Amino acid sequence: MKKIFKWIYKPEGNCPVQSEGYFLGYYFYFRARHELATIEFYNKKEDFCREEPIYYFILKETSQHRAGWLSKRESMYLIFKGCLKLLYKLFESKLK
Repeated sequence: MKKIFKWIYKPEGNCPVQSEGYFLGYYFYFRARHELATIEFYNKKEDFCREEPIYYFILKETSQHRAGWLSKRESMYLIFKGCLKLLYKLFESKLK
């Protein structure tokens, strides 16, 4: 059985704050830099540099250069928020 959520690495760094992992088998890349915190989802990690994301969400907008200084706790919250957005999109697409 696949894990629902798996970290490659938890949020770390400043300018940018970054994190990677898997949610429901989809690879995600989180980055908080300048005034945006975003998350991108790909079918697999190898697609990250070669393909457009299958889903992309802006999770937070801040004043200029503040996103790169988000706390690890807030970054983790935003990542989970992005995963819930993906879950909703996947569920929504199944209903169509």
